[in-house]
Amino acid sequence: MASPGRRPPRLRDDLEITRLPQEGGDVWLIRDDLGLIEKPLFIRTDGLAILRLLDGSHSVEEIQEEFVRSRGGAFVSRADVERFLDKLDARGALDTPRFKRARRRLVEDYAGLAVRAPFLAGRSYPEDKRALESYLDQILRSAPVDPAGPDKVCAVAAPHLEIENGKEVYARAYGALRGASPRRIVLLGTGHTLADGYFCLTAKDFETPLGRVETDREAVARLRLAGGASVADSDIAHRREHALEFQLIFLQRLFGPSFSLVPVLCGSFREGLTAANRPSDLPGAAGFLAGLRDMVGDWGESVLCVAGVDFSHIGPKFGHGRDALALRSDAAGHDERLISAACRGDVEELWQESRRVGDRYNVCGFSSLACLLEVIPPSDGELLGHEFWHEEPTRSAVSYAAIVFRRRAQD
Repeated sequence: MASPGRRPPRLRDDLEITRLPQEGGDVWLIRDDLGLIEKPLFIRTDGLAILRLLDGSHSVEEIQEEFVRSRGGAFVSRADVERFLDKLDARGALDTPRFKRARRRLVEDYAGLAVRAPFLAGRSYPEDKRALESYLDQILRSAPVDPAGPDKVCAVAAPHLEIENGKEVYARAYGALRGASPRRIVLLGTGHTLADGYFCLTAKDFETPLGRVETDREAVARLRLAGGASVADSDIAHRREHALEFQLIFLQRLFGPSFSLVPVLCGSFREGLTAANRPSDLPGAAGFLAGLRDMVGDWGESVLCVAGVDFSHIGPKFGHGRDALALRSDAAGHDERLISAACRGDVEELWQESRRVGDRYNVCGFSSLACLLEVIPPSDGELLGHEFWHEEPTRSAVSYAAIVFRRRAQD
């Protein structure tokens, strides 16, 4: 029996907790992108109040009191609380020695691999090569022909939500690249699980059903050196990340095996919004971005930059008290201001707009878009498409866009 006054372990701070509205009362889905929680864990709203007390400072008795209060005074024994906590620990949701050992093994095992295997093949897109080629071709055929052509294109921002939910806008982004022939691609994406650095690099090659893409290990090593402490020690954030994988299969279908890759995940810049005016103002980030900008400049027209960017995430699923339909107009206005700043190449205005709203609309592609603007040459952006995808069961929505950037003519 645990001693009185015991303070249970903290809830892991890398979990994704999503509200799912239900007719009989909302539930909260706890997911773990590391995969240590093998099956989704569902918690009722009364259980959410308990999770909030798992911060390392509250005792079992205090948690027991909250259990009783959340259940309208119905008795809950200390043993019931202990069983609840044991269940969370067994599922890998608590920051305990058990979790730390499991995470360390996972990180070490992944570090020893030479190739980043496809995580979403067979889940979000076909795992059979021919079926995937047909799927991508069908999407790309729907894109209108870009009369400007690919000659001056130096970058695109494409969605990173599920491909099936954003096919038309994916098509517009990648349709703008038809006829291009890059030899290197700098691929920027949101590191949804990145928590210990502004950036995450990997030297692994990337495998998909369409084949293997080589990573430019020399470039990655130079960036790691330039970024110092702003770069995460481990590349584990790449293991299951979709923001790059979705872009990669389109790039492979367009360009085959003719390019090498510089894969970069960008973490959240939310905490730096008030203290900085652009990504390069963040502690340690200037060296990384300067190094990447120099590389892009040295490589000239042989390099293409691609950013996987989603915009507003609105509704109860993303922590809002109102449905997405009620928030859509304001979120769309925020998106438009961000996109306008991006098309002008004004990274400081982009930053100021996000700071103005306190990132209220959860723009999870903000960091990768801001970094894209820091590293590409002087360019003019053009919006090719902007849409919202609504998830009716949760009354929530995600917005996404396609933007093409073309080099400005030299004076």
